[in-house]
Amino acid sequence: MAATQEERTTKLAERRQELGEQELRNTVPCRTRQMLDELMRWREIEEVSEAVQLLVINATPEDMPPAPTKVKDPSDIIRHYFRQGVRDRLATITAALGESKDRNTIWRLIAYAHSLGPDGSAKLFEIPPHKIEVSQNVARKLRHAGFAESLQMNADDDGDE
Repeated sequence: MAATQEERTTKLAERRQELGEQELRNTVPCRTRQMLDELMRWREIEEVSEAVQLLVINATPEDMPPAPTKVKDPSDIIRHYFRQGVRDRLATITAALGESKDRNTIWRLIAYAHSLGPDGSAKLFEIPPHKIEVSQNVARKLRHAGFAESLQMNADDDGDE
């Protein structure tokens, strides 16, 4: 039998807690959500959290222009989930921009990316490659383990004949 909506919601909440994800709700000036939706459409991104995380990961405060003027209109709310590493990166960008609140940084990131247009904003939505560096000590252990496994497999093959 299929799980109920309540069971799925509970399971998702447990998984997010295990991963250390925290829900953030940023109140941003009017039209910011529309700009984010347009950015997501340009880059074919379906999840708000993914789009905002990529902006935070790829943004460089030095490249960003001064904050645009705020419009006194109704505000929008952007809900998304961040893990600790992305929250730390957001705090670093917020400090570098001289902002006092993360929501202002999120707003500035979205406005900046949108001002670059479909092609110019592409670099802000690239998924950075993961770099794995194996130390010499670990490489040596892996070689020894592989060699030992190879000897064991050869011994097993000799025993089968």
